[in-house]
Amino acid sequence: MSKLQTVIFFIRHGQTDKDFSSDAGIDNERVLTEEGRAQEKRVGEYLKSFAPSVIYSSHMKRAVETAEIIKVAAEIPGDIISRSELAEMYHGQVQGYAERGAAFKDFLQELCQKHAGEQIVLSFHEDPIESMVAHLGFTTEELDFPCQMSQGYRLVFAGEVPVECQKINPAGI
Repeated sequence: MSKLQTVIFFIRHGQTDKDFSSDAGIDNERVLTEEGRAQEKRVGEYLKSFAPSVIYSSHMKRAVETAEIIKVAAEIPGDIISRSELAEMYHGQVQGYAERGAAFKDFLQELCQKHAGEQIVLSFHEDPIESMVAHLGFTTEELDFPCQMSQGYRLVFAGEVPVECQKINPAGI
């Protein structure tokens, strides 16, 4: 019998040293503060009990740094996998909201097929997290947007169908 339930954790990066900038070059240079690193260590310790098998990340420094900390604390095997689908909205290869939503659905479908029955962690950013959750049919009222730093969502998939979404706050922010 095949494993049908896949759990994907959407985790927003921790506190950064600078505020958001719409300039991609400046924004990519943002890194975690000492507090941001401590937040992500707590996130990793929380995720360890779920025994995640893989971690994916946006290419942006703060998300990669977040993934590295979580990977160590949660003892996730293998390398961190960078994916363009997890980039900030203005950094993505697909620019339109509808097109971005379709790309997200394809990406999540791919993850559910490739990692069926596993626990997966995605380290990325507020806008794409909220966009992905919304494109899966979950509402703002159900999920208490916005997603603050070091918070996220736990999504459960039956096969490739999203059946549950719960906001999580493992860093206690």
